[in-house]
Amino acid sequence: MEVMTQTLLTKAGISAQVERFAVAGEDTNAAMNRLAGVVASRADYYYIFFGANDAAVHRQISPSQFADNLTTFVTALGAGKTTILTPSYVSETAIAKTQKMLGRTNAGFVAYVEVAKQVASQTGAGLIELNQAMLASPNPDELIVSDGVHFTTKGYQLITSLIAADVRTREFKKEHV
Repeated sequence: MEVMTQTLLTKAGISAQVERFAVAGEDTNAAMNRLAGVVASRADYYYIFFGANDAAVHRQISPSQFADNLTTFVTALGAGKTTILTPSYVSETAIAKTQKMLGRTNAGFVAYVEVAKQVASQTGAGLIELNQAMLASPNPDELIVSDGVHFTTKGYQLITSLIAADVRTREFKKEHV
């Protein structure tokens, strides 16, 4: 994902170094243990993308705990530098078929999508409505691999294009304010 984002930014004439701090399978509770290291990176921009693991039934992270965790991240990183991506769409058909990634449903994600929006609004962080962008695509299932949760190349292209567009907008504002 970082290579795709880097490429899109370079094509847009933006010189940037993209670093990924994500750990596969992690939820916001686990990520709290690494927050100090992320803050220490002193990045120009941060993109927070959690929810699929938090919303999984077996994780037992409530929407209110998710909100508290997101708020902690935004506060520590700085609202002006931080953008929250809403939790993504999942392919329930694929999850049922493979019996992988159980406990994740689009209906179950609704509260977490709303929490992400609320935290962005309340803290002043940016927001990328990934869930909405995925649902607006002609075939959202093409964005998800056979496990029903993780992204195909097309899915990653969507995410990275949304992030790159956000960076371009931020850079434009810096140059023209």
